[in-house]
Amino acid sequence: MDIPVYRILFKPGNIEAESKDGELVINVSAAAEAGISRHCGGTGKCGKCRILAADWRQFLSPVTLAEKKLLKKEEIDAGIRLACCAAVKGNGIITVIDSINDSGNLILENTSGKKVTDWNPDRNGLGIAADIGTTTVVCYLLDLDKHKIIGANSFLNPQVSFGDDVISRIAVSSSQPETLKKMQNAIVRGMSLSFSILTDSIGAATSSISEIVVAGNTVMEHIFLGVSPESIGRSPYSPKFLTSPPVSAADLGFCIADDGVVKILPNIAGYVGADIVAGVTAHSMDKERQIRLFVDIGTNNELVIGNSDRMFCCATAAGPAFEGARISQGMRACNGAVNKVEIKDGNVHYCTIGSCTPLGLCGSGLIDAVAMLINKRIIDGSGRMLKHDECPDERIKSRLSFDERKMNRFLITDKKHPVYITQKDIREVQLAVGAVKVGIETIMDSLDKSIFEIDEILLAGAFGNNINIESAMTVGLLPKIKTDKVRFIFNASGLGACMALASDAFYRRTEMTMRKMKYIELSSLPDFQKKFVKSMLFN
Repeated sequence: MDIPVYRILFKPGNIEAESKDGELVINVSAAAEAGISRHCGGTGKCGKCRILAADWRQFLSPVTLAEKKLLKKEEIDAGIRLACCAAVKGNGIITVIDSINDSGNLILENTSGKKVTDWNPDRNGLGIAADIGTTTVVCYLLDLDKHKIIGANSFLNPQVSFGDDVISRIAVSSSQPETLKKMQNAIVRGMSLSFSILTDSIGAATSSISEIVVAGNTVMEHIFLGVSPESIGRSPYSPKFLTSPPVSAADLGFCIADDGVVKILPNIAGYVGADIVAGVTAHSMDKERQIRLFVDIGTNNELVIGNSDRMFCCATAAGPAFEGARISQGMRACNGAVNKVEIKDGNVHYCTIGSCTPLGLCGSGLIDAVAMLINKRIIDGSGRMLKHDECPDERIKSRLSFDERKMNRFLITDKKHPVYITQKDIREVQLAVGAVKVGIETIMDSLDKSIFEIDEILLAGAFGNNINIESAMTVGLLPKIKTDKVRFIFNASGLGACMALASDAFYRRTEMTMRKMKYIELSSLPDFQKKFVKSMLFN
């Protein structure tokens, strides 16, 4: 018997889609590129994939227990559902409430001002260096004749429709094999459009591009090449490849020079990828004697410590909190996100990206808010937030209240456009910070160095370059050293990709750097859980 096929119309974009009987709305949306937010990867944990279907009883499955937990009764009564829980049972119209916000995203193109100085003398034409991040992608156009970077273009990774983080993308590509090809096609289409924008800006054709160099985390590189990342999602988290030979650009679907090639920079492990190798090599950690701690906090968090003698690295799952997935009003760093919070003269002040009406809290604002509450002793060392009647400061006291579920919360903005941080949010920050602290402690112990022996901390990535250093140290996200030892290095991965495109010697050096870095799997450590619990404390 044939499985019924239904038609769904997604508004406000009027996108038509086909759905099999019983298919989840979130998957129908992803296939049609209707742009429903997928913060938790469609696992029914965040409640941020809301849709409106006033007559849902006519074409959607019954309300689930997860929806009853995450949605208010009045929302359900009004026809609001979660796309990750509602299954299609007929033809219908769905209005997307929680759409992927691609306006005003803070995408880091700057490469720290460090110049690309080593160029192959016999190269010609144009080349592309691409930094493929889980959330964002940056493409740099290089003139290989004139030895210079002549343009950059960035965009939201179109794969966010399939999940916000690498774990969710591993899951969806593993459970739905046909989705892997869709995800690969999405990134190739996005990059191809970026190439056209860059070449059009100088009056050139994409056929002038002879080479593409890609730096991405291990999962992104697997998906880019159409290789299943499923093995990375389960112990021992082994990728299908660490290094890859150059491949034909045409075979991947790129329309550049007929003989154009794509070079993939090497990975270290399942959760420490080529983006880190590129950044570490670009900043000469593999060649210099200084002890540096390289920190890249994004959708995933990677740490490297060492010098020319030896280097250790690890990965921690800090991203979900800082990317907004598990924060009650968390969101990506885009227009409307509160990104800075502080107290002046007893009053709370905040800023939003784009100077827009506050919609939620992004990672940098979250860290500021927690640090502020720690400094004002509204949060104690255990992470407990004072209740309204326990607060001695009247101005602060007026901002403390309970939500409809009796969850303690603090008002960051104003009551007209309220953005709160809750007790549960504090616990999520503790989990993320605890993981980072254990990671730093472990790799420093492996190097047999103390915090005081760190010569410099290199902060890479969009999140790392938008946080307040003092706030990060207050919550424990960074070691408490002199702030003048902390250096923002912006898009280190993009810089490394540019250097690898410009110089064959640098390209080969990235593999040497990769082999020098020793990866430590934190979860395999016998005392990991004990250290993790201790690291969750604010001290």
